[in-house]
Amino acid sequence: MNTKLTILAILSVTASLSSAAMAETASGTMNVSATVAEACSVSASTMTFPPLSPFVQEDVVADTAGSLMIACTSVTTPLIWSDSPRFLTGPGAGVDTIPFSLGQTPATALTNALPVISSGEAIAAPFTADGTEQAVPLHGLIKAADYSGKAPGLYSASIVINVEY
Repeated sequence: MNTKLTILAILSVTASLSSAAMAETASGTMNVSATVAEACSVSASTMTFPPLSPFVQEDVVADTAGSLMIACTSVTTPLIWSDSPRFLTGPGAGVDTIPFSLGQTPATALTNALPVISSGEAIAAPFTADGTEQAVPLHGLIKAADYSGKAPGLYSASIVINVEY
């Protein structure tokens, strides 16, 4: 009878092991996604004109000299424009103003070629949009006739550069 108990115990252990080894598995598919948004960023520091001499009386040009940086994600088509007034406001009560113009080159600054509206008039970004920050050259121009007779002192303005993409 002892042998029968041993055989039954072995069979019992074997049966419980085989049911644990026969676990079932179910599978399903989970979709995963992410979207990279189209985007541009603009950073700029001061565009500084050279001193305006009341004795020399010549047009004066300044440029962004790498201080206007724009980054846009790939496959965007950035357009640059500014609807900000283009007047430097003078010292004191700020009644004196000096008009200036902006363009991509000194020659286009003469004609104020940086558009003031976006639709159809904005300039195409002079770079390939690839997500890296890139320098965008802009030139400013002050005509001699526009600063002649102005009070001495600092004249300044804040210009918003817009990038449409």
